[in-house]
Amino acid sequence: MITPIQGCGRRTRRLLAPLVAEAAAVPGADRYRKHFSASAHLWIVLRHVLLGSESLRQTHGELYGDADAWERLGLPQGISRAQLARSSTSRPSVCAETLFDALATLARRQHRLDPDWVRLQRIQAVDSTFIALSSKLSPWSPHGGHAPGVRVHTGLDLASSIPISLQLTLTDTHDAAALDARDLAKLKGWTLLIDLGYYGHRRFAELRAAEVSFICPLQAQAVYVIDAAHPVPPITTPEGDVVLRDETITLGSPNNRNGAVVPNLRLVTSQNAAGIEHRFVTERHDLPAAEVASLYRKRWQIELFFRWLKHQLTLLHPFGTSREAVWLSILIAACVAILSSLIDQDRPHADSRIAWLRGVGRALTTLPDDPDPPG
Repeated sequence: MITPIQGCGRRTRRLLAPLVAEAAAVPGADRYRKHFSASAHLWIVLRHVLLGSESLRQTHGELYGDADAWERLGLPQGISRAQLARSSTSRPSVCAETLFDALATLARRQHRLDPDWVRLQRIQAVDSTFIALSSKLSPWSPHGGHAPGVRVHTGLDLASSIPISLQLTLTDTHDAAALDARDLAKLKGWTLLIDLGYYGHRRFAELRAAEVSFICPLQAQAVYVIDAAHPVPPITTPEGDVVLRDETITLGSPNNRNGAVVPNLRLVTSQNAAGIEHRFVTERHDLPAAEVASLYRKRWQIELFFRWLKHQLTLLHPFGTSREAVWLSILIAACVAILSSLIDQDRPHADSRIAWLRGVGRALTTLPDDPDPPG
């Protein structure tokens, strides 16, 4: 009898198989590695993150403890631990990048059935998280007097709660600089939920010119002129916020040479249940004022995602100490996070998300390729 978790494991493997094959087929993926294919490598590192292994040494040892594991991976002779470590450092990252893009596209397509899709589609929370590294083992990571480590700049699609954009930088790259480096043409039509780390009147003007919307807290020292005030319905958001004011403003001072004057923006002032006021600036005039306040609350989802990525999906223990190994670790952890969202609908309510993922990971990498039984 096949249990639900075994059935989900087999369906997940069938879902992943063509995506892994496509990613492994990118030019140059197998260069100089005739006995260790990119396909096998991707399956191994996916297994590593799915099962929450602490190190590649542990994953390699577990594979040698499974008599049929290498055969299922297409490696009848197996590989050494050194081969696995070197490949995780030097294999072109485009393999994992291709897999990440394919999974993100699939997940966004599947989640269109969710009730919140229409409300949240094309809304992206943008932020970064810090991953500490050893200055001795990763001497490339300290830079500009900052702590050794890297920053992972992420765009989280709120409609499907998955990452759709990843960028790796050293710790001295400011959040705003990372956003400026993105191709704004690819963000056309999106609304970005950003915090004060991205604040800048010139940046707001550039986003507007690229047809990229934003919702951001208003800086306390910001200069603006109120052009119009609008009536506010007595509505309390699901999060307990009450809108106090809804105004059209011109933001910025003409005397600031480094800034910009941005007309026809919207300033929404709300008050939470504790009596604290929050002010948000946006050019989304089409949304109800309460919706502006409610949407910004959802930016917290990206903080929860970072915690999930780092503490549950082993990102605090990269595959190696080189920049390439750290980047591969980030990509594979993000792939598993997306995979988790794809299979979560099959998870029994009694099982935790991480326990279900570990179980599916075991089934995914150990069961034979028998089809599911009818019914």
